[in-house]
Amino acid sequence: SFHTGRADRPVPPPLLSLEPGDRAWLHQRIAQRFAQMEGAGLLSEVATLRARGDLTLHTTSMRCVGYRQVWEALDAQAAAVPDPLLLDWQPRGIAATRQLAKRQITWLRSMPWRQVIACDSPEAQAHTVAAALALLPQLDRPQ
Repeated sequence: SFHTGRADRPVPPPLLSLEPGDRAWLHQRIAQRFAQMEGAGLLSEVATLRARGDLTLHTTSMRCVGYRQVWEALDAQAAAVPDPLLLDWQPRGIAATRQLAKRQITWLRSMPWRQVIACDSPEAQAHTVAAALALLPQLDRPQ
C-alpha cells in the first residue's frame, strides 16, 4: 500500500522502470528469446501439456504468449486441413510479444513518478543497482 505524505494524498511507492530506448533493440531481443525458447524445448513442453487432457487453449496458463501460438499450431497440425497461418507460430508469437511489450510500456508511462533506466544501455545493470541503493533510505521510512 502507499504511504501517505498528507492525509488526502497518497505518495506512490518508489518505482524503477527498465525501458528500452531503442524499439529495434527490443524487437531483436524478443526474437532472440523466442529462438531460445524453441531451442529449450517449448514445442515439446506445450505438446506434453496439451496431451495431459486437463488443459485447454482457454486455460489461463495456456493463454500466455508463446504457449498460445504453439498450442494453436499443434491444433492446426492435428486438423485434417491444417491452417498454414497457424502452423507458423514463431512470427505470430513474436508479434504478440511485441504487442504485449508495447502495452506494458504504455502502462508504465502512466506512472510519471517512475525512474526510467534504459535497459538497452551497456550500463543498465550499474544504473539499476545505483538507483536501487539510492532508494533504500526512502524504503526505511515508516508508513
